[in-house]
Amino acid sequence: MHGTRGFTIVEAAVALLILNVGLLGLVAAAGVVSRMIGQGRQATVAAALAGERLETVRSLACPAAGSGSETRDGVTVGWEVGVPPFPRARSLLVRVQWGTPRGPSADSVTTLLHCP
Repeated sequence: MHGTRGFTIVEAAVALLILNVGLLGLVAAAGVVSRMIGQGRQATVAAALAGERLETVRSLACPAAGSGSETRDGVTVGWEVGVPPFPRARSLLVRVQWGTPRGPSADSVTTLLHCP
């Protein structure tokens, strides 16, 4: 019966094995993408809070040297106002720290504020 059409059991088993490997790869990729979206969301919140703190301190006429911190939405925002070697200026350092499944993550920004 050489003219019979169709698949043998071995061919069908190999096709199912290949399909299963591909599906497992897609499921693993979906998990990684989901975790990365969550981390990106938390980093976005941290960046927004850092920007908010920058604008708050910048809106002060000429902030006194000092520091502070606050925690909101799982993000710790710390800031330090210093006196750089320039007249009529202040330095501002804002640090943000947030938790990730792999441990804490942090970022910082530094700027100079003009004092009129």
